[in-house]
Amino acid sequence: MHRIVVTQGLVLGKLGAGESNTLISVFTEELGLIRVAARSARLEVSKLRFGLEALTLARYSLVRGRHEWKLTGVEKISREFCVSPPVRLRKLGKVSRLLQRLIHGEEQVAMLLHIVTQGFKALTEAERSEDAEVLEYVLVLRILAHLGYLAYTPELAPFAQPPPEGGTCTAEVFEEVRLNRTKYIRIINESLSATGL
Repeated sequence: MHRIVVTQGLVLGKLGAGESNTLISVFTEELGLIRVAARSARLEVSKLRFGLEALTLARYSLVRGRHEWKLTGVEKISREFCVSPPVRLRKLGKVSRLLQRLIHGEEQVAMLLHIVTQGFKALTEAERSEDAEVLEYVLVLRILAHLGYLAYTPELAPFAQPPPEGGTCTAEVFEEVRLNRTKYIRIINESLSATGL
């Protein structure tokens, strides 16, 4: 008997597979980043198809098959990130691709999923484009710190701390990145270059 795993997840990417199947990359609380096969999900009658679009946040029911995870159910679907303006969607897409590049193998990363969803929420709700850009840098720095790709120094320590309740960063951290964005872009680029990925 196969055990069903029910977990919160964020879809980072989606590919068609065959005539009616879909393969999605889901960043989950319980399992980390996994590839999931959704059988017949592209058919109009499929109840699964509404939870498979990139940037969808939902609770996924999964079963481990011989070679892959299989999707058996989707509930509590939130598409709040999917309806962002095009400029914000591009930023969310860049961060999603970065996560797929940096996370390898299955491991429990509940705190990182929380960081990402809080960051996506802040980024989509930012009133000004400049604020959204700063929040994108803060989110990427947090991701790099959490995955161990950011050097631990006193100036970068705030990015390794858990985010404040209901937010991505404190006003002080936001202002620091806003005023010194060139420095932080350089730090991000050097950290990514050092990964060799």
